[in-house]
Amino acid sequence: MSAGSGLEKRRFAEKSMAKAKPYDWSHFIIQKAPAGVIIMDGQGRITSCNPAAEEITGYSAKQIIAHFIQDVLRCKRNENEDNPIKLAILGQDIENQETVLLNDSGQEVPVMLRAFALKDDLGGHCGGVIIFQDLTSVKHLEKERRHLVNMFAHDLKTPVVGMAGLIRRLRQGKLGPLSEEQMSYLETVDMGMKNLEDLINNFLEFARLDLRFLTPLPSALQVEEECQKIIGSLLPQAESKGVKLAAEFPSEILVLQADPLLFQRVLENLLGNAIKYAPPQTSVLLQVQRNAREVRFAIEDQGPGISPQDLPHIFEIFYRGKSTGKEQGFGLGLATVKRIISAHGGRLWVDSSPEGTTFFFTFPLERQGTPNRHEKGQGRPQKPAKRKLS
Repeated sequence: MSAGSGLEKRRFAEKSMAKAKPYDWSHFIIQKAPAGVIIMDGQGRITSCNPAAEEITGYSAKQIIAHFIQDVLRCKRNENEDNPIKLAILGQDIENQETVLLNDSGQEVPVMLRAFALKDDLGGHCGGVIIFQDLTSVKHLEKERRHLVNMFAHDLKTPVVGMAGLIRRLRQGKLGPLSEEQMSYLETVDMGMKNLEDLINNFLEFARLDLRFLTPLPSALQVEEECQKIIGSLLPQAESKGVKLAAEFPSEILVLQADPLLFQRVLENLLGNAIKYAPPQTSVLLQVQRNAREVRFAIEDQGPGISPQDLPHIFEIFYRGKSTGKEQGFGLGLATVKRIISAHGGRLWVDSSPEGTTFFFTFPLERQGTPNRHEKGQGRPQKPAKRKLS
């Protein structure tokens, strides 16, 4: 190829590009995107949308153009949660927030939502883009997965419980005397069966409390009263180990918002673990105090502590630390606790040293005017008829 011919081809290409009609690739990409895309102006009025948005919301583009975004993307939210659509109208960016939209027929559509603010040349807010992906098929698969896992665990639990019962009967001498060596073998097998049974129970509990499906039913709980009930139920366990169980409460009456059963699960698990790992003739202390808009709990033991290698992983599913000594743990209890606390909008963290371990967690205080589970027991709202935008 000569230099002249190469130069001619380059000039021809430049002229062709100059003459070609510019193509709006961004519009093409948005129209073909599998996720819903809605663009709004600075007042929150819809200026355009793509076919996926029409399919998810049930409205056609002609129906929703020039309407306010909050009239089209209606979120089903808990009372204490921020509405992501309102945040988007205010110009806030939203990263991968899972929520539930109500379509034109009032049916719930689970979506993963993102929002980005649009700025003008001076940096002022002039609109926004909302992108939302339909998670209906994903939720269906997750439901099937949970069903399969629960069925598997239940089917596994039945023979395990039966075998464990037979082994214990053998150890009790129901079928005749056993030698010392036979008793030792059966004791080892019995311990393994008990660990397996505990693992299955914890696994079932963890699957049931999957955070993505966990919806707490909060009510007003008097903190000291609830804690004393749980402490009383754990006293026999503490006394059998020679561990003193104590609690300190503030003078004021604290009322928090929490699901009673789930709150009980959290406190029983953390106090039970503290008793489990506390050496005999030591104490486990529960301290409660008010901290701004939340109640902070601290559970302190004088056990051997958690190794620095294990500490970053103790809330992970199935993580089994190397520093548990004789006590066996499978990581499910703490993972479950973390999910429950997170579902309530609380926090969970831990401090540990060779002198002992302290678990801290928080629950929100009761808010004035916040309806509790009993006040909301007036029936679910009726499914609305197919909605028309005025």
